[in-house]
Amino acid sequence: MVKILIDPGHGGHDSGAGGARSYEKNNVLKVALRMKTLLQQHGHTVNLTRETDVYLTLSQRAAAANKWGADIFVSLHDNSATNKTATGFETFIFDKTSNAKTIKLQGAIHNALIKEIGLRDRGMKRANFAVLRETNMPACLVEYAFISNNNDESLLITEVDKLARLTAKGINDYFGIKTVVATPNSSKEDDELRFSSPALKAETELTLGSKARRKIIVNAAVKAGAHESWQKKLEDGQITDVDLLGLAAKYIIDTNK
Repeated sequence: MVKILIDPGHGGHDSGAGGARSYEKNNVLKVALRMKTLLQQHGHTVNLTRETDVYLTLSQRAAAANKWGADIFVSLHDNSATNKTATGFETFIFDKTSNAKTIKLQGAIHNALIKEIGLRDRGMKRANFAVLRETNMPACLVEYAFISNNNDESLLITEVDKLARLTAKGINDYFGIKTVVATPNSSKEDDELRFSSPALKAETELTLGSKARRKIIVNAAVKAGAHESWQKKLEDGQITDVDLLGLAAKYIIDTNK
């Protein structure tokens, strides 16, 4: 199949925009990781500019796509504004492009998302962004929602799978590939998992979205033997949700030996 480069924006010391409960760098990484799985299920070859909380310059991201020979490049972001009521979804392509494939890519991704995302359509726009200017293939930048808006931020935190699924659908639409939705089997075990998963998902999101609960996890893990540097990372906003889940697992295992 095709080679798709997904770029979760920001990372490392660059947290991107910050909301009341989350950081842009973490939100978009979750979507990118889920997208990778969904696209691979359709036979695509998928790379991410980053799969962990690391920093890359804009030029490094574009260079990675060019060196790899990606067929398309899609950069994922959360929007932000000083006006806390600002809301909506928008996409960007390079402002000087006349490439028909680039325009088609933007249209496919934008239309797939705007039909179901449930936010104001801020339009298909153009800008002189480095990752769009320096890439050699059709490239599109997505601004899912405003992390500075409480309602938009809730979507960014709780609808990771939906955002990934809709973006993957847009990419498949661009390539003329029908998106296949897996049908779960009807075994008793799967029925029980489908019944319990929403509650587990909600509890996990509540825990990860609470600063107090995040602090409890880190402090408990350090008490159980994790390095004290995790507390500093938490204070600096450099700890990811994946880190927290790992620390929680360590605490549970170490205290139940």
